[in-house]
Amino acid sequence: MNLNEIIPAAWRKPTYAVYALIGVALGAIATAYGPEHVPAWHAVATNVFLYVGGAFGLTAAANTIVNQRATGDEPIIEPDDDNDIIDPDEIEPDEELDSLEVVKADEQAALDAQLAAEIDKTPPAEDYRPRH
Repeated sequence: MNLNEIIPAAWRKPTYAVYALIGVALGAIATAYGPEHVPAWHAVATNVFLYVGGAFGLTAAANTIVNQRATGDEPIIEPDDDNDIIDPDEIEPDEELDSLEVVKADEQAALDAQLAAEIDKTPPAEDYRPRH
């Protein structure tokens, strides 16, 4: 029996979903009890959860099909025609801002002005020495 046969393909997605939910439940239980009062069974369950996660990782790695080795020089997306290449001179300008976006831009400009006004530009005293 190889790793591809341990968990059949039809069972993998539901199995991984249940595994993820168990992880969320264990995390919620640890958070609910707090760091000082976590029950002893929780440590055992968490360790079992982590070991099962290793098996799931091996199974997932065994089911990953790799056709060729990457050298790092390949393009991410191979252009299939001339339309895939964007010419910066042909980019159309953005559409006009609608009234809501203009209001948001004005509000942002007002907030930026307020923040700039709140900055203290007073020079430090001559005998000031930072302590860090």
